[in-house]
Amino acid sequence: MLSVTVLGAALIAAGLAVPAAGEATTGGHGGVTVDPGMARQGDEVRVSVPGCRAGTVSSPAFASVRLDEGVGSAVVREGVESGTHTVRVRCGDRAFSGAFRVTSRLTWPPLLPAG
Repeated sequence: MLSVTVLGAALIAAGLAVPAAGEATTGGHGGVTVDPGMARQGDEVRVSVPGCRAGTVSSPAFASVRLDEGVGSAVVREGVESGTHTVRVRCGDRAFSGAFRVTSRLTWPPLLPAG
């Protein structure tokens, strides 16, 4: 039988080995959210901008997409290099920006629910 200490240490180690895959949000640029905040080539990401009913989202990591009611989805292109990629949103005469990470490693869902 495993002791509580050994089991607890194993759970902590497993949690530290899991890469962060939560949302990536802008810091003061208007509320662009990319979910998940870390994706691989071929993964679908969801971009949202509250208050932007219709707009255009662009990034070097994926083809331009339209926002509908403030939400759009895009697929990360094959061949995109790992690293942080900018996401630009044009909503009428307003512009917003955010970022997310592309990785070549497997991403894991968060262990605990958000909020």
